[in-house]
Amino acid sequence: MASGINIGVRYVLPALPFLFIMSGAFLDWLLTRYANRRAVLALAVGLLCLMGVETVRAYPDYMTYMNQLASRAPHWWYLSDSNVEWGDDCREMALYLRERGEKRIGAALLNWQVMDRYDIELVTIFVPPGRQPEETRYVAIGASYLNGSIVPDKVDGIELSEAQRTGYFDEYRRRTPEKIFGNSIYLYRLKE
Repeated sequence: MASGINIGVRYVLPALPFLFIMSGAFLDWLLTRYANRRAVLALAVGLLCLMGVETVRAYPDYMTYMNQLASRAPHWWYLSDSNVEWGDDCREMALYLRERGEKRIGAALLNWQVMDRYDIELVTIFVPPGRQPEETRYVAIGASYLNGSIVPDKVDGIELSEAQRTGYFDEYRRRTPEKIFGNSIYLYRLKE
């Protein structure tokens, strides 16, 4: 947790039970300290209801959940790696593509192997700077690639500078995706 690299919440998970116990102790302390117990209980119930509303709002995309304070920017701005992409949105994307008669797309996804199950052929869109990738009607980019955090250092043996690597999908960041699947896969239509 002291590292400058944020590789996920998993290192904080062991602390959660203790935080829950502390929260309960704090609520007990508030209830015994203040004479207006109804106000304290109303606040606690209100916060619990707010959590319920947030849970319903996030359904079914709990993996990519962002609270109201962080929702100003697109999800790809904040989320990366296994914090967002597990391949669980590939099925929905495959069904969407099949409805449109697509069986081949350009892609940069963490769990690209899953698409074989749905008979969708993926064409890599990683090409050296200055070259164009193989033409497809659609391109699907996972949030981890879209934000530039896991774009490889080398493409076809050509070293990318840090600016080239992090800005590799900058063109797509400025576009509006045709569809977003689970806030983790962004689908762009390149041609009609």
